[in-house]
Amino acid sequence: MYSSNGTACSLAKRALSMMGEEVPKQILSCVPNWKTCEVQTWLQQVGFSAYSDRFQELQVDGDLLLNVTDQDLSSDLSMAAGLTRKRQVAKTPAQHKTEVTCPWSERDSCCVSSSRFLRDLRVLKTYADYSTCDPDNMADWLAEVDPRFRQYTYGLVQSGVDRNNVENLTDQQLQLDCHIDNGVHRAKILSATRRPLKPCHTDAQPPGPDVFISYRRTTGSQLASLLKVHLQVRGYSVFIDVEKLEAGKFQDKLIQSVQRARNFILVLSASALDKCMGDTAMKDWVHKEIVTALAGKKNIVPVTDNFMWPDPTSLPEDMRPILNFNGIKWSHEYQEATIEKIIRFLQRRHDTTDAPDESKEQKKK
Repeated sequence: MYSSNGTACSLAKRALSMMGEEVPKQILSCVPNWKTCEVQTWLQQVGFSAYSDRFQELQVDGDLLLNVTDQDLSSDLSMAAGLTRKRQVAKTPAQHKTEVTCPWSERDSCCVSSSRFLRDLRVLKTYADYSTCDPDNMADWLAEVDPRFRQYTYGLVQSGVDRNNVENLTDQQLQLDCHIDNGVHRAKILSATRRPLKPCHTDAQPPGPDVFISYRRTTGSQLASLLKVHLQVRGYSVFIDVEKLEAGKFQDKLIQSVQRARNFILVLSASALDKCMGDTAMKDWVHKEIVTALAGKKNIVPVTDNFMWPDPTSLPEDMRPILNFNGIKWSHEYQEATIEKIIRFLQRRHDTTDAPDESKEQKKK
């Protein structure tokens, strides 16, 4: 769980851990673009504030953080210039004597601390947004091979790997250039590069993605990207219009993807439906996507975030039924719990006339 209040975050994290609950995570911005201050915040939020000064001294930003390996960490997480494992201070005989007589529990604690740091770093890499440095969506390709492999995105992108040359990769390049130490993971990735390219889907060639995510770019892109990653690491195939396509192809692909998808998640962020109001000509793309989903009788799951439900009469009649669907309020503090609720909605269809839903309650107020 990440919070701007370090003390509250630490106490809440400890309480959830004692109860055996998984600690939820925040929306992650583009980690490769993180400044040193954002790395400092992350260190505090994952319980490593004791090392903040050293990270600040070394000016560790998002780029350096994503390149840290287990070899870069000393047994007590003391970082030297260049992020090496070497201790820089020569020890006196007395210090050596003291170190020899240190209890094993302290040494074990250091090892555990280092392992936990690497675990948290793997989680960060898996959930990070790479959109600013990954134009070919290698993150998505890796997630298709295995959701856990998304953690290797930055290494591949920095090494110049894209979808055009990925099939030429060798085991040595994956290990030395892309820094993938796990041999089994390398073998799986190499096996995936040898597979024939998937044929382009058309209306005559189902199936489509498990989930189509519709969102308003100005206020909902960050949450939409986060939902995509959360669902992908749980094995769902997800379509989100992140690719930059020519106008005609872009329009066709969006409509076809909505038609082929089994589920339709509508991200209702602040002012998400404002451009739909009075849009009788259906020029707005969110309006088009909603109407397409309604016509196709998709399993529609609205996810609200700082959203105020509009007066139904302000919306075009063809999209008003969207106001009758059960909605899920997004919680930044308890993301894992919210995601699990969304997945339950995806796993079964809902009778929109049963039980009061969030949208109906909002409209009554």
